[in-house]
Amino acid sequence: MQRTKYWHRLDNAAKVFPAISKNNRSNVFRFSMYLKENINIDILNEAVNIVLDRTEAFNIQLKNGFFWNYFSENKNYYLVEPEPSVVCKHFKFSQNQGFLFKVYYLNNKITLETFHALSDGTGALEFLKSIVYEYLTLMGNVIDHENLILSRQPFSNKENIDSFYDNYQPKNKRVLKEEKAYHLTGDTFKDNWTIVFKIQTDINKFLKLVKEKYDVTITQYLTALIAYSIYDEGIDFKNNKKPIKMFIPVNLRPYFNSKSLRNFSLFIKATYKSRRDWTFVEMLETTKEQFVDQLVKDKLNQRINSLVGLERNIFIRFTPLFIKNIFFKLGYQMLGESINTSSISNIGKIILPKEMEAHVIDVEFINTGHGINTAVSTYLDLLNITFNTNIKDLSIIRTFIKQLREDNIDILVDTNYKDDYNELL
Repeated sequence: MQRTKYWHRLDNAAKVFPAISKNNRSNVFRFSMYLKENINIDILNEAVNIVLDRTEAFNIQLKNGFFWNYFSENKNYYLVEPEPSVVCKHFKFSQNQGFLFKVYYLNNKITLETFHALSDGTGALEFLKSIVYEYLTLMGNVIDHENLILSRQPFSNKENIDSFYDNYQPKNKRVLKEEKAYHLTGDTFKDNWTIVFKIQTDINKFLKLVKEKYDVTITQYLTALIAYSIYDEGIDFKNNKKPIKMFIPVNLRPYFNSKSLRNFSLFIKATYKSRRDWTFVEMLETTKEQFVDQLVKDKLNQRINSLVGLERNIFIRFTPLFIKNIFFKLGYQMLGESINTSSISNIGKIILPKEMEAHVIDVEFINTGHGINTAVSTYLDLLNITFNTNIKDLSIIRTFIKQLREDNIDILVDTNYKDDYNELL
């Protein structure tokens, strides 16, 4: 039974984000759905709050305890906002009715931006699907939900489980130590503005390419191509001893039969040693081998056990929160940013009820972080590859596009950048 008064601990992945987030590192990601008509703001407000009443995992606010942060129920009414020019910007929860997400509108677009302590991409997408479904029905559309919409399903406590903790096995751990990675550098835009560069293509043609020509998955192909573009354009990389390290988040729910709406993903890594004679095909083979090696349930479980084991350490458990936050920041520098060159997140195929598809033109996914971040989504016959970066030099993205064209992939390109932005940014 769904409760009206509740609280729960932050999941293992969420604990670090309140400590490390700031204006230039928001730890916010975005999903957008484009509809056929412009958005009715009042109806969108109503839809968001209908879904919040049903979805305990998102209807919360962040509180500070003596030893840990925790979540408690949020009884405020949520108000949507016009979409700002800065993508995935850091926001203060106290100025957002306490909520850890933002819902924006712009013309025919509904956008959900989520603070990563609240959920990962899989959980956030379920929340947005429900918001858009309820919006469309409030607008007078009759849509069969086909059991694909969370807000039309009975509440389950499984949605609120910390699946990291639930799958913890204390005797099966692995060492988390990592070598530092090569970092992208260059002039950046002012005031935390980032450029979004969206590449769209036909998913069926793309699948045919990666399967028949290279015998790899979409994520493997894109991971290797980003790494190769960094190698090809990174003159200083060839004289650098640090490797390119691509971070790829993996949805753990299928591996551990989880229904949680909270964070339940881990990064695997594709690593490319510094050398002067890489080819794209060589990087692709290396990527494939590393994916196969790491995407094994037992190895993923070892990572879970190590991370939860740190949290359960008696010294850490009973250290005051303000001291923990210092260690979180130091730990993130050692096990987060310093060991990561770039990231790519593929949310996979987005499935909506058939009658809902008639109203949703496109679905977009954008991620953030230092350097260049890539987010991938598939909707209907569209594959969207979206780069988001604060670096002004776009040569890596140009190299990426060049390889797509050499592989005879037809693309459409869209961006939030305009020529007259140079003076402003």
